[in-house]
This record gives sequence, structure tokens and C-alpha cells, in this order.
Amino acid sequence: MLIYSGIITLDYNPATDVLATSMPDIREFSLSQVAYCLDLIVESIKGYDIKYLLLDSSKSVVEVEDEAYKATTLKFSQALMSTRLKKIARVGTEDTKREEKSAKVAKELKQELNLPIDFRNYADRVEAMDWLLETIRA
Repeated sequence: MLIYSGIITLDYNPATDVLATSMPDIREFSLSQVAYCLDLIVESIKGYDIKYLLLDSSKSVVEVEDEAYKATTLKFSQALMSTRLKKIARVGTEDTKREEKSAKVAKELKQELNLPIDFRNYADRVEAMDWLLETIRA
């Protein structure tokens, strides 16, 4: 079920309770537009009481300063804490430096916020979806 299509696409499957989205290319959009996208994700999770999120970052490019990236990620993480989300699977990029930066920020946020949401990075969408659905299939 397509919830939103624009800068990003939000595709929700009520049978699996998974919201799948591809993260935007931050080179093409301003940080305020990216924040808008992240707010759409959070509002959809709240509105549909979604438990599983697939963030596909494989095609996105992030060209912002580390502080801005962390601040945006922090705000998104804090907003997700007000939902009943259980798991987030992120599909990473082939850019090793970017993945190192992403892993560092994720680790810092998990420690700072004590995030109750299980978060994992994956190399491809199939692995990520398998992990999200393992509880449903069990």
C-alpha cells in the first residue's frame, strides 16, 4: 500500500507490518526537505502503528557536515522513540567511508539515547527484510 510518493516513497505492507522507504539523496535536497521526509516516516509509523521499518540507503548520497548529519539523525531517532517501532533494518551503500560514519553515529546515538528499537545494517534488501520478518515467520 503506497502511503506517500514524492521525494521519498513510503510503501506499507499491513500483512507484515513493514514500512519500506528509500532514503533521499541529500545532495539534491536541502536538510529541511530531508527533515520533512523523516517527519513523514515518523508520522506514518505513528498513524499506522507500524512495528518494522526498512530504510534503504543503498542509492542515497549524503554530502553534509558530520554535525548536521548527526543532528538530523538524532532528531529522527528521538522522534522514533515516541512510536511503537520494534525494529529498523537499514540497507547500506557500497561507500565504505559513509558506512563507517553511519555506524559511528548509530553507536553514539544508541549509547546517548538508550534506544529501545533494535537496529541493524545490511548489505542488501533481502537480508534486511528477512531479519525484519523473522519474528513474524517464527
